[in-house]
Amino acid sequence: MPIKLIVLAVLLACPCVAGAQWYDPASGQSPMVLMAGPADGVAYYEMLERARALSQERRFAEAEPLLDQLVRDYPRDPETWTMLGRARYRLGKFREAAEAWERAGPLIGWDLEHANGYRVALALAAAGDRSGALDWLRRMIFERHGIFRRSLEEWPEFAVLKDDPEFQEIIYRVNTDGWTRDQGWAYDLDFLYDELKRVNPDYRDRPLPAEVTRRYQALKRDIPRLSDEEIFVGMERMLAPLHQGHIALWGPPGNRYLPARLYAFPEGLFIIESPDPALVGARIVAFGDTPAEEAMRLLAERGSVDGDMQHLWGVSRLAETAYLRGLGLIPSVDSVPLTLQSRDGRTRTVRVATSATAPEGRQDRLAPPPGVAPPLFLRDIVVTQKHWETPLPEHDALYVQVNNLVNEQNETLAQFGRRLWTVIDSVRPRNLILDLRHNNGGTTQLYPELLRTLVAFSRTAGNQVYVLIGRRSFSATGNFVTDLERLVDPIFVGEATSECCNLYGDPTRVVLPYSGTQGELTAVKWQLSTPSDRRREMSPEVPVQLTAAAYFAGQDPAMEAVFRMIAARAGPAGAAPR
Repeated sequence: MPIKLIVLAVLLACPCVAGAQWYDPASGQSPMVLMAGPADGVAYYEMLERARALSQERRFAEAEPLLDQLVRDYPRDPETWTMLGRARYRLGKFREAAEAWERAGPLIGWDLEHANGYRVALALAAAGDRSGALDWLRRMIFERHGIFRRSLEEWPEFAVLKDDPEFQEIIYRVNTDGWTRDQGWAYDLDFLYDELKRVNPDYRDRPLPAEVTRRYQALKRDIPRLSDEEIFVGMERMLAPLHQGHIALWGPPGNRYLPARLYAFPEGLFIIESPDPALVGARIVAFGDTPAEEAMRLLAERGSVDGDMQHLWGVSRLAETAYLRGLGLIPSVDSVPLTLQSRDGRTRTVRVATSATAPEGRQDRLAPPPGVAPPLFLRDIVVTQKHWETPLPEHDALYVQVNNLVNEQNETLAQFGRRLWTVIDSVRPRNLILDLRHNNGGTTQLYPELLRTLVAFSRTAGNQVYVLIGRRSFSATGNFVTDLERLVDPIFVGEATSECCNLYGDPTRVVLPYSGTQGELTAVKWQLSTPSDRRREMSPEVPVQLTAAAYFAGQDPAMEAVFRMIAARAGPAGAAPR
């Protein structure tokens, strides 16, 4: 995804090698070459703006000569090389496009949103250079620890290579015909261990933690005596000592599901949604003979997490037989014995049949409470409504809910951030309540406009920003709350987040070749806070738990706490003067 370029590397402008290089005094050149540039900087900028506009309009034949001139005048700007590569590729000049992207790579990057290494490969593939394309893909995967691997088969540009055995090897498409079960699971385990080592930002260049290796070796030895579910949970347990977010496996083929959405409240583990009304509102006392809290502990023991609140967020997995049987909680996957306590205090034991079909929607998301009017933060959390706002004039406040850091079909997050400022200018609230409790992430590069609006609001004397956070505030939202703390100085209310500060993200997709088990492995360490910041979660200044009693009554204790603070700031005479 293209982003605005923030930092331009200071590099030697050398047209003679495959990609620009850092300045090397041993080359014999004076550092004076670093000052080479256009004769007229303003004219250069005007040409750059014209080239940008033509590129956005897809008028590549007109953009190419301007971009050619720009890279000659000032070859240290990665944006111009990137645009030149795109223009040449769209014009069918594939080898020339590859050369431009080779120049862009060292200046800004090869992977993720700056996917220049993969672009070189796809341009060479389009030019008919099979060997060159495969060489570049190997370089990206095995030398640069590229985040894209299995997903390369989904890139239409690589369709010409899809049946090539070397391409199949690069993306680890393996023919498992004739393998025994034990051989297949052993291969999957070896592959997972090796792929973890390849991409992990902390361990790609040094040994994995000894406990990870010990668990790997023990699991490989025990494969013949374990069930598929126990092997699956054992793989996750192998990853747990890393204590990193965005490292997880998802249920293997054959996984079955309880018809229930689970959520952990201070009072215990509850069923908050089910097609069977007799289950809704019940507290789970035990899974079979195992108390629910012990089941939650066993589940947490096998999870790699950044912030510990992720353990509470992940209790939804106890509705999946891959975990229930893998943890030894049930003997059969066809049904699950549950001991339940009804809301009237009565206890009963039921056997709930499982289904091969997963319940619709995200099962780790808090749902509106049954049978009562939902509080504001649970009224509009459908997938299509990612961000919205509403004035609360009785509290001199504007409520803003952002449920994912993504673009909506009719409004990008940047457009929402700019529009929000016009709403603020119209409503003129003294208090802004930003609700991030449903927000499990998205793309960090999308939120700057929203952040700018919040910074601008916070700079007006007398204004106050309240940020509601919780266990589901994760990933790019962890970056967002880190920036909010640093630039907006809000009051954080609710639960701690599952990530913040300096966090692990941007996972690479994994599909284990034999079992088909899918998952993700973190590939990037974000550092938006100071290097010495060891926090794994953003702790609220106003800790407020959502109890089961409050939830089923349709209440929101965190919002009530915010309203109390607003009233206290306003004082007995009402709202503070403007």
